[in-house]
Amino acid sequence: MALSILCPIMMAYFLISHGSSAPEPQAAMAFLCQQLISLGIVGWGTLEGEPLPKKIQAFSGQAQRQGVDRIVILPLFLLPGNHVVVDLPQAIASTESGLPLELLTFLGGQPLFQAWLQQAIAEGSAHILLGHGSRRPEVLPWFEELSQACGVLPALLAQEGSLGRAIEMRIAQGYTSSRIYSYFLFGGRILAQLHAQVPPLQAQYPQHRLSLLSAIQPTASFINVIQQILKAAAVVERVA
Repeated sequence: MALSILCPIMMAYFLISHGSSAPEPQAAMAFLCQQLISLGIVGWGTLEGEPLPKKIQAFSGQAQRQGVDRIVILPLFLLPGNHVVVDLPQAIASTESGLPLELLTFLGGQPLFQAWLQQAIAEGSAHILLGHGSRRPEVLPWFEELSQACGVLPALLAQEGSLGRAIEMRIAQGYTSSRIYSYFLFGGRILAQLHAQVPPLQAQYPQHRLSLLSAIQPTASFINVIQQILKAAAVVERVA
């Protein structure tokens, strides 16, 4: 009777973000991956720019040459929009990889990240969670549920007047100020657009003080959450 031998599985990790021409998100992604090298081989790519399947294929070849058995892919997306539901699965399916690819749940849907977000919102004393939004109708109830769990009001840029309605709700409740949490990853041009929207809103509601908190950054606590997610996804041993 043959004996079962426990053999370690060699893992590599690949992170995917939306991509931006602004330097800040690119630098943040590079920094994040650098902080994750204790896990093993870590790479990253974007939906915009170089074709993602080509990027994953090149990473897969590099990882295979270093004895890796499997690649875990974590999409750093915050909403279950078209990129998560359509674009990413299509990109993974069209990738010619010599290694198995495991696509994890997008970051915003990870319970560990949601717990981190609740803490970050509490520490920032935020009152409104402002996200981008999506054409997919299921995104709105998902985002409303997330906001409720975080104890804040929801607002989406893709919905005209959404932020104004959240502010008016705060005013109707008797509050004189609102802190807005930017539910965006690593900033870039979109954060500049958000900052440009605050002065007109402040002029519209002069008796209600508005402040916009920075987008999610690769802080030590954020990096730790990413590490936990990747470690939880890794199968350390297999029976050979």
